[in-house]
Amino acid sequence: MANPPSAVDPSADDSDRRGPGRPARDDEDSSDVRNRLLDAATEFAIERGFDGTGIREIADRAGVSSGMIQYYFGGRRGLHEAMFDRAFDRLRSQLSATLDALPPGADTIETLIRVHAAAIAADPWIPKLVAREVLADQGSLREHFKERVGDGPLMLMRRAIEEAIERGVLRKDLDPTLCLMTLGSLSAFPYLMVPILGDRLGLELDEGFEERLVEHNLALIARGLRAREEDLE
Repeated sequence: MANPPSAVDPSADDSDRRGPGRPARDDEDSSDVRNRLLDAATEFAIERGFDGTGIREIADRAGVSSGMIQYYFGGRRGLHEAMFDRAFDRLRSQLSATLDALPPGADTIETLIRVHAAAIAADPWIPKLVAREVLADQGSLREHFKERVGDGPLMLMRRAIEEAIERGVLRKDLDPTLCLMTLGSLSAFPYLMVPILGDRLGLELDEGFEERLVEHNLALIARGLRAREEDLE
């Protein structure tokens, strides 16, 4: 009668020798598995939001077992935190690189509008996650959001606005913090409202929406809301 597989039995399957939920050491790279799970969760968040997708569906799309989500993230909340962190880190890196490359006297506001709008367009699920898990009094990501934003891309944006005011590129009577809130709202709020009211308003998040929104925001901020003289003739 054959002996049962043991820890020293070379014929034993690798899945028998590792603990439950642990990834195989040889056949999959852990960072690759983690990123595939984040990619799959992000795709579902864009397609369905956060209510319509189960853990098993995310794992299936990533090509791994559902236990991997528990292993890498500790569950659904940890997965959402990791999605949020990756998006914020990407925006922070993009902002840092773009602002560092700006020549003296450059249009800081246009740069901030374009970078922030591109980030939201790439991850349109972020405003929904913030509304659901951050703004709610008992939101599960509320404290995590506060910690990340304390040293995140919003602080980079505010410093850039402050410096532009000091250099005389922007008006001296601007409040940097309120200006930051305005810029953030102009880019993010449409991604909350268009999925709800877009059919009534004649708007959709199509391929050209990001650029139309950017151009609108630039016109709104650069030239204000007053009609031009030639418009009144």
